[in-house]
Amino acid sequence: MPDLTSDTGAGRVDLDDAEALRSSDATGALLHASMAGAQLRSVATAVDSGALDGLTGFRPRALVWVSGRSDRARHAARVVAALCEIVGGAAVPPLVHAHTLPTWVGALDVVLVSGDDAGDRDLASAVESAAHRGAMVVVDVPREGPVGESGRGRAVWLPPLPYLPPHRGVLHHLAAGMAVLTALGVPGLDVGVAADAVDVELEGLGPDLATPVNPAKLLATAVAGSDPLVWIHSDPLSAAYCDRAVAAFCDAGRVTATSSVTDAVRSQAERARGLPAVDPLASLFHDDQLDGEREDRTIRHLGMVLSADEEFVRLAAGPLADVEWISDRGRDTVGATPAPLSGKVAALMARTELSAAYLLVGGL
Repeated sequence: MPDLTSDTGAGRVDLDDAEALRSSDATGALLHASMAGAQLRSVATAVDSGALDGLTGFRPRALVWVSGRSDRARHAARVVAALCEIVGGAAVPPLVHAHTLPTWVGALDVVLVSGDDAGDRDLASAVESAAHRGAMVVVDVPREGPVGESGRGRAVWLPPLPYLPPHRGVLHHLAAGMAVLTALGVPGLDVGVAADAVDVELEGLGPDLATPVNPAKLLATAVAGSDPLVWIHSDPLSAAYCDRAVAAFCDAGRVTATSSVTDAVRSQAERARGLPAVDPLASLFHDDQLDGEREDRTIRHLGMVLSADEEFVRLAAGPLADVEWISDRGRDTVGATPAPLSGKVAALMARTELSAAYLLVGGL
């Protein structure tokens, strides 16, 4: 995983000082996060040019999503799979996520090879083997290195933006999965509409907009600090989003975790009864003689509900001492039309990536 902590070396930066934020953005975290719409748009443009026409009308035995070592591709696969359960209906083919190509893949399958590292020989092998076995192969990896040499004209490429570091391309992976499934006839995953929703979302998240009216800056300030922070969820789509949010903020230096609502409530009840922590390694790096007596700090919770009954989830989380609910989950419209769920989720992910960039650059 790349080291993204160098942005904070200059100390804390006022999030409402746009010029200071831009000058402190040494690794381009804010700049790259603001390109979320372009990541989706590049895939939509490739689709409009006919890149995936060969998938039209094909009913595969399975769509196999190979992500290699890429956590970002894995996160995107989880989000797309959760979306399919809600909006896809009977048109969704069996969706298999794997780190390497399964041995059973053949001519009846579609393979999406998605990742950040063009030197990952597992991804190169997956492209070569899947093409050799007659599967339809779509590649979402930089076209260079060993991966770029594989396939030999038998694979379709959805290359990422050339001016965006691969490790910041999670929205491109999301768009690639949505585009492949749309080409296979799955409804509700239009990449172009999702790109529109992301662009509308980003209009309200820029550095020039003050924190009180900027959801990305508000989220950054909400997760700032050193108290234990846990993202809680109660449905598969929220769980997939929370996994990505945890990784994004960990990359920005804010160690956090995710949990279901029921597990969070149970853990708090166990602590209240004085039971030992479930994690036996919780005190591994604490020395009473050096660090003083261990303090049981209050755990902060961020609650996310995307596809469940929010009122019911809030009721279930009632026993938790400190919960901040993320109720503004992206713009509700794109122009004059309602934004689909896939667009709202893509917009929320774009906000999360930009919020993590604010946390990183601001040194919060």
